[in-house]
Amino acid sequence: MTAAPSIEAPAPPAGGAARDEVTAIKPRRNMRLVLLGVALAVVFALLAVWAVNRAGEARSVVVVVKDIRAGDQIASSDLATTQLRGGDDVQTVPSSKLNSLIGKRAEQGMPAGTLVTESDFENRITPRSGDAIVPIAVTSGQFPASGLQRGDVVRVVVTGGGQNIEGLEPGTAFSGVILALGDPDDKGGMTVDVSISSADAPSAAAAAGTGRIAIINVAPGGTGQDG
Repeated sequence: MTAAPSIEAPAPPAGGAARDEVTAIKPRRNMRLVLLGVALAVVFALLAVWAVNRAGEARSVVVVVKDIRAGDQIASSDLATTQLRGGDDVQTVPSSKLNSLIGKRAEQGMPAGTLVTESDFENRITPRSGDAIVPIAVTSGQFPASGLQRGDVVRVVVTGGGQNIEGLEPGTAFSGVILALGDPDDKGGMTVDVSISSADAPSAAAAAGTGRIAIINVAPGGTGQDG
């Protein structure tokens, strides 16, 4: 019987199998950038909160409660206060300044509900360059039934009857511009301030003193104080 040949297992290579070693590389972190990012995130969050709160805040401002004509003198009953939310780009007058507006003249007409600004008022009415202010008292039949307002271009015309003054024959007219209107009396009469040339102002005042005048509205809402 023949013996089976012996088979020897191959010897392992000297030193054993080489192992690949992977060295973990830790990334470097720039702590300054991290802290800066956190700080910016906090700032933006605070700004967002501020914007939301700001939009919800109400501030007290001055509002018109009665229709005001251009040239009207402001009374306390013409104005009130209201709460306004947002609208930071809207020009307004804070309620703390309401009393400072009393007695001023309106630069322009303002309907009830208007939010006022400082530029809507002036302390004093001034005539046009080269003019004088002539106060003219008129009754309800001496000016148009449609009314007058500041800026209207008018003619003050001498009418017939009553006291005669040399040089002020009926039909004599003086051109002017309405500057202000007084409060109407119980019969509809009022005093009207008219800007008339300094050369004609004395004669216009004399005519107004006789009561024999009428105001003709040539150009409603015309030139105002310009010109």
